[in-house]
Amino acid sequence: MPPGRTPATADVARLKWVIGTPYFVQGSSSLLEIPILYFVKFGLGMGDAGGQLFDSLRNGGWLVKPLWGYVSDRVPLFGYRRKSWFVLMALLTVVLWVANAGLVASGLRVPAVFLLTLTLAFATYAFVDVVCDAFMVTRGRALGRVGSFVSFQWTILALANAAAVMLGGWLQEGEAPLALVFLLAAVPPLFTALVGLRNLDEERLSPAAAIGGRTRQRGRSWTRLRPSRTILILMVFIFFWRFSPSVSYIERSYLIDVRGFTPRSFAAILAAGSLTFLGSVLAYRWVVGRFRAVRWHQYLYAMVAVGVLSFPLSFFLYLDPEHPWWRPLHLLPWQGLRPGGWNRYEGFRLVSQVVLGFATIPAFIIPLTIAGETVRIERAGVGYAFLMSFVNLTNAFEGAVGAGLYRLLTRPQMGWLVDAFRGSPLDVAGVADERTLILQMFVYVGLVFTLLTLPFIGLLRRELDRQGVVIDLLGEPSEPQPTGAHA
Repeated sequence: MPPGRTPATADVARLKWVIGTPYFVQGSSSLLEIPILYFVKFGLGMGDAGGQLFDSLRNGGWLVKPLWGYVSDRVPLFGYRRKSWFVLMALLTVVLWVANAGLVASGLRVPAVFLLTLTLAFATYAFVDVVCDAFMVTRGRALGRVGSFVSFQWTILALANAAAVMLGGWLQEGEAPLALVFLLAAVPPLFTALVGLRNLDEERLSPAAAIGGRTRQRGRSWTRLRPSRTILILMVFIFFWRFSPSVSYIERSYLIDVRGFTPRSFAAILAAGSLTFLGSVLAYRWVVGRFRAVRWHQYLYAMVAVGVLSFPLSFFLYLDPEHPWWRPLHLLPWQGLRPGGWNRYEGFRLVSQVVLGFATIPAFIIPLTIAGETVRIERAGVGYAFLMSFVNLTNAFEGAVGAGLYRLLTRPQMGWLVDAFRGSPLDVAGVADERTLILQMFVYVGLVFTLLTLPFIGLLRRELDRQGVVIDLLGEPSEPQPTGAHA
């Protein structure tokens, strides 16, 4: 062992490989973000509502995480509860990305087929993520480092995401074959399998113990998987914080068609958002360490305030260049803020993404930290997976609702509502284009759902106080603690 390195620090370093690599791979999957946007829009020829629905459902594989959590907690494979699953599912993900490459290269252009294959690819890697989070919770609780490990995981994801999305944008700008992009996406999961084989430290079960473990599970009711009251309240909070009928694909399609966005600008903007995420994670760690008296709910109330104050910025992408709202911004050094050849909309989106992304990180990390501190340790896999799956379900649901609502608003029967909005004080852009009008209406819907978050912060706070649960946002003990049994 190197000088100055104790068994405890060596154990933490080894554990970080296991809990960090899956998040690196999740970030690296952003390599596909921009190529798939253009593939859905131009390759599959899907319209705004259809593309929005496809974009929302293609990550549906992450929704099976509670099932994977139950399996990883209760069903051993090859003598291990988690290690074997970790490696096997990573390898299956490799196979599925290679299969996607083959389908694209064959010339197939059936949306339902790609929706299925993408869902399967994400579903297999979701199992890897479940095992990773189970180790993070069980070992993190033993080490008193849940908050620290959560921040570490999302730091790794942010770095990988920034690099991957830039590479994906560069490949799309150069019109690289999508099959090549899928093949590149298969490399990181292969690395995950190797990391699991080398670093995942789990005691092998004896054949009798493995069989006995399965036998004890027979006849047990699935109601045992029911989450605790705290997790249920946390789920309600996350729903109202994250949910707003989403039109992310429709907005990007609009920006391509109307505002001249290119793969290069999308890549730079998304990468800047990821690096901002990383910077905000580091800043968040410094703030919670420096101001230990500030409690978790106070940070969340501040994030709601930021969301309310910043909502007018969402309109700028829909304003004509001569709109009065642009005049105060003419004082800003736009040429210095925009890379060469970019228009004002690309530059504004870059700046606003950085500013707002940096300000809202606590509302992302704090719920995950609360979940890690309150989930039942004997069901770490399924409990934490249940919450994370609910986050993914909320994301998919808001996209599906957004697609349906957008489709509804474009129907002739709803013309009266769009006409009522047109020219009203709420119509900031003041243009006749129907798509612009409807996208503005979604901005107001998002504001309403942000405000609905407020009562659920108080509800969650009272529940944690009732249980006597103290949330340590920093999650770094001053002295080493015993690691306990291996997860």
